[in-house]
Amino acid sequence: MLYMNIHLISWILLMITAILAFVLKDKLSMIFMMITRVLYIPILVSGFMLALYRVPRDPVLGSLKVILGLAVIALLEIGFARKSHHNLASNIVWTLVVVFALTSVLGLYLADWYFF
Repeated sequence: MLYMNIHLISWILLMITAILAFVLKDKLSMIFMMITRVLYIPILVSGFMLALYRVPRDPVLGSLKVILGLAVIALLEIGFARKSHHNLASNIVWTLVVVFALTSVLGLYLADWYFF
């Protein structure tokens, strides 16, 4: 229960800081990129603990959730790198939004639609 709350709150904060990092200009954008990267730590730790519980019970969906979660982090980093070089394309952003939505729905399904 504790790891689920940490994971959910961290993902909500990650979503907010990532949006701010993509929307704001250079100096403020860098600050929110760094905050986003710090949020990876509780997300990965709590996600690992939740995966230890979920993957043995539902190996396919649990593994898919882990892969999608790591894909969101990878897409965020790709987007940040492209934004830093002023070369951010809309297809990266839309892919990130779709993968994030799939990850969120799958995560809530695996948590039996538990929000808090």
